[in-house]
Amino acid sequence: MRLKLRKRLIGVTAPLLLAAGLLLAAGCSDRSAASPAAATEAGSEERIGIEFSASPEKPKVNEKASLKAEVTRGSSPLSEAQVVFEIWPKGAGPESHAQLLAKPGESKGSYELKGEFAEKGTYYVITHITPEDTGQMTMASFEFEIQ
Repeated sequence: MRLKLRKRLIGVTAPLLLAAGLLLAAGCSDRSAASPAAATEAGSEERIGIEFSASPEKPKVNEKASLKAEVTRGSSPLSEAQVVFEIWPKGAGPESHAQLLAKPGESKGSYELKGEFAEKGTYYVITHITPEDTGQMTMASFEFEIQ
């Protein structure tokens, strides 16, 4: 996989890959550009909500693209979290998964990753959301298409 995203890579551990594999086995979301997901954080009544989008809506090979996660806890934006996008093309093995740290976006609760994709096709992404106050990770999976 040739991802030309200029971000710091984060090490992948076996338990994380196992968790990602189990999450994928449960099924991916539909192919829409924006898909909401929610998970209950351990020990908390409020749910972490994740809405993923790609901009432009149909990114093209070797053109600038932005991947964005809008993160909420309950009805409030979650602005203090570590957000990692785990990205790989359809058909690639676990060794091809890139884990890239997203930067806070312009609005509260928004996290963004900018770059270019060298190959067209279907890509999968797992958003790893870790709020700073609890350290409990929430994950959601999505897919998007590079034209």
